[in-house]
Amino acid sequence: MKTLVSGAIAALALATLPTAPALAGDLLYRAAPDSLTEDLSNKPYWMAQAQCAGFFGATSQYLDQTGDTDGARQAGELAVKFANDAIGRLMKDRKLTRAQAMDLISPSVLKARNDGATLVSTDTTSTSTWNFARSVCLDVADAYATQTRW
Repeated sequence: MKTLVSGAIAALALATLPTAPALAGDLLYRAAPDSLTEDLSNKPYWMAQAQCAGFFGATSQYLDQTGDTDGARQAGELAVKFANDAIGRLMKDRKLTRAQAMDLISPSVLKARNDGATLVSTDTTSTSTWNFARSVCLDVADAYATQTRW
């Protein structure tokens, strides 16, 4: 199972991007050892949120194409929420304008959207890499909702 989890995280590229390193003011994600999200530990929230925005955007598009309009709507709402959270986090942590924050997250969102499209079109069963990536993103959202520094 650890291999699938690592594969899901690698597939989403949920790692520090060389063009957008964490800065001192960034709110960092703290994961428990051996959790689904341990590879994200000490990475900026905004980075994971941007990746998850792209992942759920790809999921929404795929579900729409398969006729699952309710699932597509729900995934689309998650994509927008993740993007807005990433933008808001950057505006708060780095004092960026909305446009600057959008420019910074765009490469992560687009890459994750492409990677997510491959995952979702391959397999969406409970043991699929797509489902593990989905779980990672939902764990990030749950942890972020509990943050008091906002």
